[in-house]
Amino acid sequence: MLLRTSLRSFFAHKGRMALSLIAVVLSVAFVSGTLVFSNTATSTFSKLFAATASDISVQPPKPADDEEPQAGDKPATVPAPLAQQVASVPGVKTAIGQVMVGNAILVNPATNKLVGPTSGAPTLVGNWTDTPRNPVKITSGHVPQNSGELVLDADTAKKAGLGIGDKVRVDNATGQHPYTIAGIATFTTTNPGAALAFLDTATAQQVLLGEQAYTSVEAFGDGSRSNDRLKADTLAELGSRYQVKTAAEQKADNTKAIGSGLDFMKYAMLGFAGISLIVGGFLIINTFSMLVAQRTREIGLLRAIGGSRRQVNGSVLVEALILGVLGSTLGVAVGLGVAVGLIKLMNAIGMDLKASDLEI
Repeated sequence: MLLRTSLRSFFAHKGRMALSLIAVVLSVAFVSGTLVFSNTATSTFSKLFAATASDISVQPPKPADDEEPQAGDKPATVPAPLAQQVASVPGVKTAIGQVMVGNAILVNPATNKLVGPTSGAPTLVGNWTDTPRNPVKITSGHVPQNSGELVLDADTAKKAGLGIGDKVRVDNATGQHPYTIAGIATFTTTNPGAALAFLDTATAQQVLLGEQAYTSVEAFGDGSRSNDRLKADTLAELGSRYQVKTAAEQKADNTKAIGSGLDFMKYAMLGFAGISLIVGGFLIINTFSMLVAQRTREIGLLRAIGGSRRQVNGSVLVEALILGVLGSTLGVAVGLGVAVGLIKLMNAIGMDLKASDLEI
């Protein structure tokens, strides 16, 4: 009887219940959509970092806490001989000096337009290296063999309409440097939407760093030692002057950086959810107050035929439960749509996320 009465009352006031239902749906949709999107984006990048990270990475000293990086600052480096020193650590199979900077831009000299993302994902320029976990592989042309050649990633080349033999210019604080595309590289893992360009090592050092140095040394073990043991042995060899990070630490740092970059959107969407919650709360209270006031005679009749106060209260609470369960279920479904929309928005500004990889 209680359930039948609640259902009859629920469907007898479709208009008011629909407004309350919409309030619940919007609140839940904003929250679930935001969390699904942020988890999906973080998971996508985590997979990339996990698949490509070296066993240990030797990086420049950590800057002081009060040291603010400036736009024109020269990238921090480690000396070139450090690669041989790391390679001599027991358990290290190979150590490769890497140059990778994010303070250069790619330009199509024929149109003078930027090549690659203008916002969102970064443009990275570095040296071509063959590592056991290279995130890209040459699928057309060849690796850069002299100071005039450059390798461009396939996604960026496709978006810019460039191919083998076309010209690309690298602009940075040291000037404008023209190159010919000698190879096209395709991502072997998830493409985060970044534009990648590779020069030969000597040219990358001269043009991007201005010295014979590296931005990091990436080492890969021979399997005889754990990454933590490799880190400890490397620190024993080099001292505490440089940062030494295992693959897990590299993944955690990079994932944290990506998460921080997405926080602005996450908190903005959760702010909308909070507003929806407050407005929806007032709307639901008002709706049920009016419904109870309109049902005074019905409630009196239920009490007259033996219904207890608990049964009457239960009837109203069942209506609220139906509203909450239905609204939450629809809200989660709508939230998935919100997440897909956010993914498409991020793809439009340069990132490459796939809706099929949703992390619910």
